[in-house]
Amino acid sequence: MTEWSVLVKGYRRENGLKQDALAYLLGVDQTTVSRWERGKDIPSLAMQKRLRDMMWQREDSALEAVARLVRFNPGRATLLMPGTKVIEVSEPTARRYKSAPSAMRGDLYRKFVGDDFYERQMVPVGDAGIYNGEVARVESLNRMSLEDGTKRFTHSSIVPVHCASGVFVCSLMQEVSAKEAAHLPKMKVYRYDELVD
Repeated sequence: MTEWSVLVKGYRRENGLKQDALAYLLGVDQTTVSRWERGKDIPSLAMQKRLRDMMWQREDSALEAVARLVRFNPGRATLLMPGTKVIEVSEPTARRYKSAPSAMRGDLYRKFVGDDFYERQMVPVGDAGIYNGEVARVESLNRMSLEDGTKRFTHSSIVPVHCASGVFVCSLMQEVSAKEAAHLPKMKVYRYDELVD
């Protein structure tokens, strides 16, 4: 079932539109857009088609652009579907897991990071609301134990990518020193309503 509240809100915010601007483009009242976004109503079938056409025009280019950003990123980067299915990874990410990017695509990211990391780091990001259209970005501090027993820290910036087919998640990671890690919160959530009206 299509979650119109998430799609409409995500499309509007991705394109920097206020509710009244999107309403003007669609020829409806601002209150209609507001009701769709709050899940109080759904667009008519004709309006659903119009919205899909608008979103589809951007989806391929937006998703492809994010996939290229991840693929050619000089640092560690991933693009995941809900459920953590890998869409794209950067070369440094693939090297970290002793794999090739092409071998990781289509697999579950959990397979590479392990159950402990998945439960400790990835589940809380999902629980923060990254997939429901309310969260613009989550910053996360991750602690890794390497095979030689040393501890490393990475700081991740995780953003949702809203498309007609769902919400994807892009994560860009950089290694930070223990000193830098001491000053970073374990997780910080940036909600859309705190950033735009």
